Amino acid sequence: MIPAPAAGQANRTLRVFVTGFLGLVACAAAAFGGGTDYKPVLVTAGTNYVRVRLPLTDVTGKVRVKEMTPDGFGIPVAPSKSLLGGKHYLEWQIGYDISSTNSPSVVPQIKFMRNGETKYGHELAKIIFESVRLRILTTNDLIREVATLQKIQPAEFEESQPVQVETSTNAAANGFQSAVQRLPQFTKFTPHGWVQIQLKQKQRAVGYQAMIYVCLPMSEVRTADGTPRQPAPARPKETVCYDFNSENALFLLDIVYAFGLASPPHNRDIRMILGKILETAR
Repeated sequence: MIPAPAAGQANRTLRVFVTGFLGLVACAAAAFGGGTDYKPVLVTAGTNYVRVRLPLTDVTGKVRVKEMTPDGFGIPVAPSKSLLGGKHYLEWQIGYDISSTNSPSVVPQIKFMRNGETKYGHELAKIIFESVRLRILTTNDLIREVATLQKIQPAEFEESQPVQVETSTNAAANGFQSAVQRLPQFTKFTPHGWVQIQLKQKQRAVGYQAMIYVCLPMSEVRTADGTPRQPAPARPKETVCYDFNSENALFLLDIVYAFGLASPPHNRDIRMILGKILETAR
């Protein structure tokens, strides 16, 4: 008769088994593409800059790699199969709020209500918040921006601009007639990147909504150690960084203004966020 193991030995055996099993699971997850830590846009503060970490290979997320085109709309490319260099850029659908405080890029101090839901400052809000703290932007910059956004007239909002439809007078094959729908796009270029306001159909409502995209040339992004990224296809789960500092502070204000110009709700939200940042800075 084999004696039963002591309780301590049994516990140690169980721990070894569980640890080994979890290790196998982790290895399997990595082998099959597990792990999504590279996907979120992360905003962190340095000594005299605010750094944004962006994913290169999350093609279904908020950041896409595109190739420049003469019409300004760009063409999405497969980052792992393209030699990413001077003719490519990152199109980042930047946000400014979030419904929870779980994100590392949230600013809990910036809290406001919209349609009965609590919102917290996020991404752009944190970039501005940290830029003021580091004196990349001044409180006077924000005060002037709020005053400028308040003066925008209803007819100036990009969301209200007409959508054009052109119909061909020539009948196509099998009796079909072609029509082209033209959606306005508004772009502000700077030496450090550009910001775009794109009109897109609302997914859960009737009409169009203005979406804000920050476009960053690959020549302006850096690797994790701060060195320029050399032209090459993207590696699996690769991320790059972009720094906001005193040299491109005006570009940051252009992004703020784009939200204020996009639509009345965006204008109201961004002025509220700037006001909250001014309150914390006093």
